[in-house]
Amino acid sequence: MKISFKLKQSPFAQNVFILLTGSVISQILPFLMLPVLQKYFYKPADFGILAVFISMCEVFSGIACLKMEFAVVVQRTIRNAINMVFAAVKICGAMTLLSLIIVLLFKKELSVYYHEPRLENYLFLLPLYVFLVGINDSLSYWFNRKKKFRIISSSKVVQTSFAETVKLGLGYLGSGYVGLLLGRLLGFLFSAIYLVNRFLKADSRALKLIDNKTSNSLVKANKQYIFFTTPSVFVNSLINLVYLNLFISYFGKDVAGLLGVSMTYLSAGFGVISLSFSQVFFSRVSEIEDSHQLLGVYKRFAKQLTLMAIIPVVTMYLIPTKLVVYLLGNEWNQLMVVARIMVIWLGVNFV
Repeated sequence: MKISFKLKQSPFAQNVFILLTGSVISQILPFLMLPVLQKYFYKPADFGILAVFISMCEVFSGIACLKMEFAVVVQRTIRNAINMVFAAVKICGAMTLLSLIIVLLFKKELSVYYHEPRLENYLFLLPLYVFLVGINDSLSYWFNRKKKFRIISSSKVVQTSFAETVKLGLGYLGSGYVGLLLGRLLGFLFSAIYLVNRFLKADSRALKLIDNKTSNSLVKANKQYIFFTTPSVFVNSLINLVYLNLFISYFGKDVAGLLGVSMTYLSAGFGVISLSFSQVFFSRVSEIEDSHQLLGVYKRFAKQLTLMAIIPVVTMYLIPTKLVVYLLGNEWNQLMVVARIMVIWLGVNFV
């Protein structure tokens, strides 16, 4: 009764709960599907190739809009907000073109660098991945600004539902790692279609407010996101890419696959909370102008999130390795070794 009362009294808690519900649903399906995909359709090396592809994509997709999507939330007028979305989409188009040029020029070198020549034939999917992620991010923060968290929540469900269905279907047809790549990509595609459709139904008249000069001036006014947020995201993605290459060079694609699968399992736990919380949290802190109040909010939630992070860390050390081998087969016998290392890092990253 007390929890129910607190939810009714706190808009922040209500919005987190709405996103949490969608995140739980969207994460349950891949969490339940992953053991099936591992046991019957895909090998550790297939997941290793997927991990390489995602890491390459995230170097560009992480900064697809140069973090201008963050600026959408803090705009005080509908005119500025829609022009900020327009600016983010323009930047996304430029970043997509840049990634396409790099792929065309260096696709062979990138494939050789990661010891996977077969990947060369599918790197043309990378620019499309970047574009779709940018569209998803831009519109998600548009709906964040309007506090339509149910739409954001639903988009996550659409994304994972289509992604896992495609992976399962193509895995059944014996596609190998290609099924994992296409599943990931098509998940973002259908999510983008859903968000665009909801936008056009609810806010199509806002398109009349778009002005190229206004969008350009808003980019200049919000350049702090480009100069302060974008570099850290880019460097982090680049480090992960180099880090993955070292793993493959020293331990092979199978271990890289174990790393990728471990991240998927652990992200299902951490991601359910962090994705839901961060969207609402960003919306809330963007309204706080007093630095002392802002610091107090950060400290309070950091303590709560630290306590929550301890639970999955302890859980991973309690799960016996024999159980994993029994469920998934002997080729996955090192999964828990990798997962127990990753869970500590992800726990810190989560907070």
